[in-house]
Amino acid sequence: MLNRITTNDLTQIALSTAFLAVASLVIIPIGMVPITLQVVLFLLIPAILGPVKSILVIGLYTIAGLLGFPVFAGGLGGIGQLLSPSFGYILGAIPMGWFIGKTIERTENKVQTGSVMLISLIILYVIGIAYQYGLLNFVLSTPVALSTLIKTNLTIFFPIDSLKVLIAVILYYRLKKMSFYKRINKY
Repeated sequence: MLNRITTNDLTQIALSTAFLAVASLVIIPIGMVPITLQVVLFLLIPAILGPVKSILVIGLYTIAGLLGFPVFAGGLGGIGQLLSPSFGYILGAIPMGWFIGKTIERTENKVQTGSVMLISLIILYVIGIAYQYGLLNFVLSTPVALSTLIKTNLTIFFPIDSLKVLIAVILYYRLKKMSFYKRINKY
């Protein structure tokens, strides 16, 4: 795949990374993990670009943030973000993107597309919550029960992220009708 990368592909990857960075700036601070527009793009980018390019987008975004560019939630960046309880969600976006990119083209309607995106949220949450738990309990010595993290994430964030799935499905189907969509190589 990498030997077939075109200028169009590089442009799509760069623009998608920039959109993701901008979406991360819009936050509603709630506890350890803020609400951002990131999740909408974590759902939408792989649906449009496919699995490989979405991993490149999320990987580039992650590397830029760890290098200090202010691309993470609220305009944060730097290697210290590894100690943020929300960093696991960025890591979870990589397999989430792969899953969406690999399965979305097989969906036949909005309900199936929404189902794929909801299932991908499970991937995101499993990795995000596991990272939070490990970081808080073993690295930062701030004991928090796994059940508390699960309950908090599912009661506060899952309903909001489910709404983001609805937004992503609507945007995806609108973008699919546009002429540029047919020119995107999904791999």
